[in-house]
Amino acid sequence: MHCYSALRRLKDDTVLLKHKLYTSLIVATLLPLCISTIFFSNSLHELTSNKLADQELPTALSNVRNAIEWQLSEPIATSRGIATNLFVKQWLRDGESTGSKEQYIDYLNNVKLTDDAISAFIVSDTSQHYYSYSGEVRQLSYPSDNWFTDFLSSNKRYGLVFDINKQTGKAKVYVNYVIEIDGERRGLAGISHSVSSMNEIIRSQSIGNGGIVFLVDAVGEIKLHPDQSIIGESIPLNDIIYGLQTTIERDDQTLVSSSIPLQSLDWHLVAEIPEDKLYGPIDEAIRNNLLFGGLIAVIGVMFIILLVNRMFRPIEQITNSVSSLATKIVGKH
Repeated sequence: MHCYSALRRLKDDTVLLKHKLYTSLIVATLLPLCISTIFFSNSLHELTSNKLADQELPTALSNVRNAIEWQLSEPIATSRGIATNLFVKQWLRDGESTGSKEQYIDYLNNVKLTDDAISAFIVSDTSQHYYSYSGEVRQLSYPSDNWFTDFLSSNKRYGLVFDINKQTGKAKVYVNYVIEIDGERRGLAGISHSVSSMNEIIRSQSIGNGGIVFLVDAVGEIKLHPDQSIIGESIPLNDIIYGLQTTIERDDQTLVSSSIPLQSLDWHLVAEIPEDKLYGPIDEAIRNNLLFGGLIAVIGVMFIILLVNRMFRPIEQITNSVSSLATKIVGKH
């Protein structure tokens, strides 16, 4: 009986040792794997998120801004050409003689045709006359023409004024460029130009997967937007000004938003991207990494079970054989 009890304890100890070995090997294998997988996933999310937010989003915004600035550069250059034309300045200095008026009207008309502009004009502070390419000459009237005195007193070399049809979304820009004579601001010249190509940039441009861009003025009023129905609405510009980023909730969707200023205009280019679209590929990569880590863990556990079973099989076979022999001996006595 003592022999039988000893064998029984041996079998129990063998099973206990086997389970301890299972546990030790599984923990030794899975713990480092879990720690490394989680650490790698968190590092990947942090590094990639920072890259998207701090590099790719500002770069994409800058590219769109450059395209818009390029569209504005042509009418600005044309307006500067009229305002700095020596013959125009001399005509204004000499009192805008009626005999030469037709010559400058023709000049404005040629500028309009050459640059495919909507209009071209010269405005004199001395005579308070507004000369148009069409031959129309009108006297400035206040307060409707306060824009003229406001511009002359602003000390800006040029100013851009957008006129946007909210129904059609079509926009044109007026470029007012100062005429300086003998160091004094004596008037302005400029053109109005279609910005349909800029509209097209706003409509067709996307940031990332599903993001949009649009233009707002200095106080956050939406001026150009792919969705024409919200032109005129306002956004909290201070939260995203000069590259700041924030998340906003709109239509049950979380959006990542940022903006950069236009250099030639006191407006801002705004980007809005669905958060799940911005970080979706990162999250998918992390999920795949976790699934791969889980698969490795399952394979590792199965290998450990197989290995431990093979290690203990001879011991269990010997124990079982001795136990059977002892049982037979005890039975005979």
